[in-house]
Amino acid sequence: MEDRAGQQGQERHNLRLEKLQHWARHRQSGHLLVLAVSQLWLAVAVVPFAVSVACLNSACHMATALPLGPGALGLLTGIVTLELRRAPRLWKVRAMMILNTINLIFGFIVVVVEVMKTALGPNTTASSTVELKNGLLVVELSAEAFTLGGVLVSAYSLLLLSQRKPGCCRRESLHYQELQQGLSVLEEVPDLENGPEVASTANRTTE
Repeated sequence: MEDRAGQQGQERHNLRLEKLQHWARHRQSGHLLVLAVSQLWLAVAVVPFAVSVACLNSACHMATALPLGPGALGLLTGIVTLELRRAPRLWKVRAMMILNTINLIFGFIVVVVEVMKTALGPNTTASSTVELKNGLLVVELSAEAFTLGGVLVSAYSLLLLSQRKPGCCRRESLHYQELQQGLSVLEEVPDLENGPEVASTANRTTE
């Protein structure tokens, strides 16, 4: 019994792995490639802006460069996404879901904090200081935009992973179509059975 249960469990695992490989290498291969490239590009692009903001605001204290956190998560998530596309495994799907969820939450918090810091920044009146402030504002907005882009990519990635398994509504619609096809077959059977009887009755009438 234990051997049979273990064999059935192995067969289910192999079936799930086969479906995952078909999903990652054929159905959603292009989407996974676009997600991975977007995550890697956004993670690399946010680094110079985050470092520039930290150097201009707090003498290059990296503890104040909050966008670096989502950038590092985005880099790791992009690598996992590429690995999932190259060699699909179930643990890579779980890792991708966990990393995207963390990146989505953490990135959203960083965007809110950075927008509040930008909105509540000190007002200056000197012309030179105003020019510096405008340049800093552009850099801050760029870092926030790249961080927000990473959040949106993570949200789309989670949406794509949630569509990996068909939903209940789709199963019900397929079941309903199968029932309709079965009923149509059953309706055709009496017609075929009544056909010879109708023909014989017609022949007797003519006779």
